[in-house]
Amino acid sequence: MSWDVIRVVAITFVVAGHVTGGAALIPDIEPYPVSLRLPFGTFTLLVLSGYFMGPTLRKLRPGRWLHSRLARVLPAYVVAMLVTFLVLRIVAPIFNGEQDGPWYLPGAGDLVRNLLLVHEWTGNMHRRIDASYWTLPVQVAAFTAAALLCWYWRRRWARRFRPAVAVWGVIAVSAASPVLSGIALVVPTATGLYFAHLFAAGAAIWLWSQRRIAGPNLAAVLAAVLGLQLFRSSEPQWLIVTCLGAMLGLMCLAARGPDWGRVLGWLRRPFSWLAGISFGIYLVHQKLGYVVARVLSGMEIEPWWLRMGLVLAVIVLAAWALTVLVERPLYRLLGPSARPAPAVGARDTAGVRDTFGVRPSEVTGDATGTGGRNPAPTGDGGHGAPDDTPGDEALRTRG
Repeated sequence: MSWDVIRVVAITFVVAGHVTGGAALIPDIEPYPVSLRLPFGTFTLLVLSGYFMGPTLRKLRPGRWLHSRLARVLPAYVVAMLVTFLVLRIVAPIFNGEQDGPWYLPGAGDLVRNLLLVHEWTGNMHRRIDASYWTLPVQVAAFTAAALLCWYWRRRWARRFRPAVAVWGVIAVSAASPVLSGIALVVPTATGLYFAHLFAAGAAIWLWSQRRIAGPNLAAVLAAVLGLQLFRSSEPQWLIVTCLGAMLGLMCLAARGPDWGRVLGWLRRPFSWLAGISFGIYLVHQKLGYVVARVLSGMEIEPWWLRMGLVLAVIVLAAWALTVLVERPLYRLLGPSARPAPAVGARDTAGVRDTFGVRPSEVTGDATGTGGRNPAPTGDGGHGAPDDTPGDEALRTRG
């Protein structure tokens, strides 16, 4: 339950930033009197992803683990992307009128780039099917790197290096990645190296929860991560980094403290439900949310809170439908069949999902009573989306 709360808080700030702030940048959408643009939610979700690589990777062979991760995220992404593409092909000419307007009309090239997960190499976030999809290639790159690192570690490095060495190595690579912008400005971000320190932070918290790195080492890792993020965040930098630091602290409490279910009381079920559809929320909230906001503005619906409520309601409903009708069935169909695995500590499996919503026990079939079948996923995780404009400041304005 603790992790569900953290994920819901993170995705809430991602959605709030786009619904109240991002939409206001589009001229034909009526702005709201409130704006909340603190893009630390995206960074939090990437840290969560790094954390849950640990308890899931230790229970599967790297190849099967990677198969499970890709089967979890890519089918729902492809469906959501295709729907967004078709909607924009219909509404963009209507919204823009006879002249070029603020609504980008994606073409076949955009569709192919998104299907191949190379859309970030174009370097222009405004010419996207959905700008929030920048995290998909980053996540896939992180999953692939983690699987390869785990495979090589088990074969060659397990007796030579401590896990903390790998964590610090990833942070060093992330810190040095802007040097690659000399080759092309988009290389650090398009390859995901620019965000590798966030995954390292999550891995470090998990290692600390397993008492495989000491508290002072974890504190040094998190301080280094926050220091990097301070230079890489847009304004208000200090507030964004402070909020991220608070989320890292909550993760540490969740990793080694008691579950928060008793404290939440009746809120436990709504948090769990929202956490279960959070990946769907990520996939549909930005560009499709803008389309809904534009339609409601054209209908001159007042008051503002009613328009906002309708936009949020459509986002949540669409996310639920994507989760129930697409993500979960396709994961059952395409995911690897479950096999028994060695038992792990209770903290790894007790009531937690990884960033993409799979409980560690669900990936392997143990402790589920499924008899080796591939059980139904319990939900999904969240991503974030960039909140700022690209260009020469692209390396500083992701979030």
